[in-house]
Amino acid sequence: MGKSVLLGMMARHTTAEVIVVGLIGERGREVKEFIETILGPEGRRRAVVVAAPADAPALLRLQGAAYATTIAEHFRDQGRHVLLIMDSLTRYAMAQREIALAIGEPPATRGYPPSVFAKLPQLVERAGNGPEGGGSITAFYTVLIEGDDPQDPIGDAARAILDGHFVLSRALADEGHYPALDIEASISRAMPSLVSPERMAGIRRFKQLYSRYQ
Repeated sequence: MGKSVLLGMMARHTTAEVIVVGLIGERGREVKEFIETILGPEGRRRAVVVAAPADAPALLRLQGAAYATTIAEHFRDQGRHVLLIMDSLTRYAMAQREIALAIGEPPATRGYPPSVFAKLPQLVERAGNGPEGGGSITAFYTVLIEGDDPQDPIGDAARAILDGHFVLSRALADEGHYPALDIEASISRAMPSLVSPERMAGIRRFKQLYSRYQ
């Protein structure tokens, strides 16, 4: 649905000084493709890539996500503005599920043990602003929704703890419309604090008209 291309565009065109990419649980072939083709020479000049592909042990995938976040924190503490891209939060949760089930933790929601939902906020809450006047981490985490089910437990948990979400629509992608962003399903909790009241009123008006058109 254009997820990797969209992430690559964000990495190439961001004004952030440092880009940290965590490729967690994705196919090994996609790692090289992302670095060479999607990230491109422009993105690679200021990027750090941490890869723990799908065939890596669950513990390595779990640590890969934590390590990418630690690198982002290091640059933030130096006063840099960092873009952190984590692909994907779902594979991170699956790695934790493997470990938890192996040590005998009982499954709860759709086979995910409770520790999975405790681990997610511990990871994502590490992003954000440093001390006032210092650096920052702007983080984007991809979430794969099982069978396009909006009640998918990982997607539901991510919506609860993140500052907003973009939803990529399979219907739009099938029509060849890229980026396949579903405007009605996407939301930003931070936007009202970041834009002027006039701009916010215009956004609300646009969403009303777009909703009626749909």
